[in-house]
Amino acid sequence: MKKRLKMKDLERATGVGREAIRFYIREGLLPAPERPGRNVAWYDESFVERISLIKRLQQERFLPLSVIKGVVGNASAPSAAEVQALRQLDGKLEAHEGSASQRRPEKLSPLAKRLGLPAAEIRELAATGVVEISVRGGIQWLDGRAVAIVEEWAGIRRAGFTDDLGFGTEHAKLYVEMVQWLARQELRIFSKGVVGKVGTDQARAMAQRGIDGLNRILVLLREATLLRYISEGNLSETADDPRAEKVIGE
Repeated sequence: MKKRLKMKDLERATGVGREAIRFYIREGLLPAPERPGRNVAWYDESFVERISLIKRLQQERFLPLSVIKGVVGNASAPSAAEVQALRQLDGKLEAHEGSASQRRPEKLSPLAKRLGLPAAEIRELAATGVVEISVRGGIQWLDGRAVAIVEEWAGIRRAGFTDDLGFGTEHAKLYVEMVQWLARQELRIFSKGVVGKVGTDQARAMAQRGIDGLNRILVLLREATLLRYISEGNLSETADDPRAEKVIGE
């Protein structure tokens, strides 16, 4: 039996007031509590965990509630249409040539040694959901895609993003959360607009092209956004610099 909490207990456990909790319930960020009577409501410990996640996403990731709703909703079961979409595409999407998924798997310990990373750090990446580690014959393995991710992480470390400067494996979880949310939204859109309306071959071709194309669009959008932030920062600094005004006046 899960421990049951009253509202005052939930407030004490989370540090969040009842009005905010009720708002989360109305907005779908939290499920409805168990109500055995008209004026009685029970909340199990999963409410504490989910409220803590909502607070963390707001305070550490600065995500709006609309995005947080998609993230905390990832634990819900896929709809019937989404299940049908997954079954239609299962085993039919092909990794393009040169894809990381086509690379050979590697054992964890030799991989860590090759990249100069502590094996414990790769396990931390697995704990955050960035990669998966499988065990075969008592030996830990990473598949080709996971190997490619760890290689990129090692390159980031070598560039200077170290623990001493405040960069750790926990920061990689931001990308896991965002990708999970994005992938779930994409699946919902795809299942609603495609499944049952086109043939399986066309659905597969559309999914393949969509994945490849949107991956490239995401890279370009992220690059453009970061460059815009940098440019806006430079412009604001220039505007505050009296020397810049003199040059412009001349």
